[in-house]
Amino acid sequence: MIFRRVKAHIEKENWFAVFVDFCIVVVGVFIGIQVANWNAERLERTQERGYLVRLHGDFVESINGQARDLNFLDQQLSDQAMILESLDACAMKPDDEAAFQRGINTLGYINPPRIVRRTVDEMIAAGRTGIIRNKVLKDQLSEIIALVEWRGNSFSESVARTTEHYRYIIEEEVRYDLARKYPDPFIGEFIGVDFDILALCQSPEIARAVSAISYTTQERRRAYAPILQGYKGFLPVIEDELQSRWGQDLMQIEKTAP
Repeated sequence: MIFRRVKAHIEKENWFAVFVDFCIVVVGVFIGIQVANWNAERLERTQERGYLVRLHGDFVESINGQARDLNFLDQQLSDQAMILESLDACAMKPDDEAAFQRGINTLGYINPPRIVRRTVDEMIAAGRTGIIRNKVLKDQLSEIIALVEWRGNSFSESVARTTEHYRYIIEEEVRYDLARKYPDPFIGEFIGVDFDILALCQSPEIARAVSAISYTTQERRRAYAPILQGYKGFLPVIEDELQSRWGQDLMQIEKTAP
């Protein structure tokens, strides 16, 4: 319709009317572009909020998993210290038998750092890593990922090789009884082990192997503790961003989530 009007005005040489029609077209196109941009921006910010909410959930899960693994490492270190004391004394206290068996079972069991990467990997796969506007938040997330890869995953293979070597030395001197199982809060259950403490203490290699694995366990514990602190420090950053940008806390978001 507008083009018929322009054509009619041109035929009548009504240049003022042509100019008005041109302005109407330009303004209409401009408003249309602005509305489209506004809708796209609103959609992107909604997606950003969704990513942040899911990131928060991922890091809550990461905190729980990493804290549990650190507690497991603490238990291993305690069991390993008791094993070394028993080997030094060539005797084991009756109350320590279950812990001794658990310690033998779990020698060298060291998980890589726990991090839930569902949302991070989704953002990378979709090419949406730039959707987060807060540079401080984005930089902190990158630092955490780098810390996990540096302190954890890059050493996992070498740690596994080292502990496997020493564990083999110990396993040559014990026998697993698959019919005996003991409950455990961390690994669910462990297999009973038959051993002769007098024979074990006569072999210096056994004590050295346990000591070497205990050293690796302690080293991993020291490496993983800062990772957990990084996770805990990142949660308030996400929460502050959600509160300042959208005026919502996580409790409200969880209640309104589908």
